[in-house]
Amino acid sequence: MGRTPRRILVAVPDVEQLPDLVVLGCSLAAGARHSEVYVLHVAVIPRALPLDADLKEAAAGGEALLAKAEEVAEERFGLRVRTDLLQARDAGPAILDEINEKAIDVVVLGHRRHRGFGDRVFGNTVSYVVRHAACRVVIGVPAERGEAGRPGGTA
Repeated sequence: MGRTPRRILVAVPDVEQLPDLVVLGCSLAAGARHSEVYVLHVAVIPRALPLDADLKEAAAGGEALLAKAEEVAEERFGLRVRTDLLQARDAGPAILDEINEKAIDVVVLGHRRHRGFGDRVFGNTVSYVVRHAACRVVIGVPAERGEAGRPGGTA
């Protein structure tokens, strides 16, 4: 990847993907003296609600997610990460705004494997960020789990 990135943004969509994505983002920062890792969660507001809707449950869930991200970074890497919780209609544009605002060098996104037909490989958020980001994009795809949760098989 060339030089070690100084500013890394890890977009965490849910608790399931959180550990792998935070580890990936912190690994990219490892060895660099002045790297900063930002962890972002975007609480998506349904279109039926106003943008300034008070979503206490989503906010509490997002805060818990970010606290877990801080814990993973501290325990595994001894790093302090900066966290941010945003409310937006769509996660892609919100992530892009953070990339631009913080002059991010690398953004880390998660992708779940989908079993289905069609041309689309990635979901809306990943596709949007890949198309529009002015930085490197790293996509973390979890290992496929087989029977009894072991990597490598089919469920």
